[in-house]
Amino acid sequence: MTKSVIEVAIVKGLDELELAYAIRREVFMIEGGEPEEEQFDGNDLCSVHLIAKWNGAVCGTMRIRIISMDGGGTAIWERLAVQKSARENNPWIFRSMLLNAKRYTELMGLKTVIGIVENPKLMRFWRLYGFKPTGEKPLNYRGHDYIPIKLSLAGRKNEDTMDQEVTLRQAVRAFPDVFAQAQG
Repeated sequence: MTKSVIEVAIVKGLDELELAYAIRREVFMIEGGEPEEEQFDGNDLCSVHLIAKWNGAVCGTMRIRIISMDGGGTAIWERLAVQKSARENNPWIFRSMLLNAKRYTELMGLKTVIGIVENPKLMRFWRLYGFKPTGEKPLNYRGHDYIPIKLSLAGRKNEDTMDQEVTLRQAVRAFPDVFAQAQG
């Protein structure tokens, strides 16, 4: 098993979004048997999508959706999918995607991330990255129980800048550099 070169980037155009959709179709619909209308639920155009490349080939995707700005802001991380051959040979892809999702979420100034976990074996993975069960009753959908999980982020490093307005130039400059480093 080798990490090789893993790159994670924000989807920048429709061509990359289609690559993300193809990964989701393969993982959730072909492997998992989910219907298309559940996988593509209308939230894609109001979300940020990440794509992962392993040795130059697109192999994973994840959707980040900001659902509230109350209480410091909340995002939901969802639709995390990595192609079977990639996830079997390089589990570091998941780690790279989560670390980059966290970096993006923190950059947006959000303090809470929520999600759901179906497979109890995956709870250990999410706990490694700071997620905890919320204590809410599991959601039952199509005969499967989904455990709600939550991650609390520290928020911005410099609280003094919270009240300062960000210029358009600062905002545009911030995003290209967020995912510039390849995860190795």
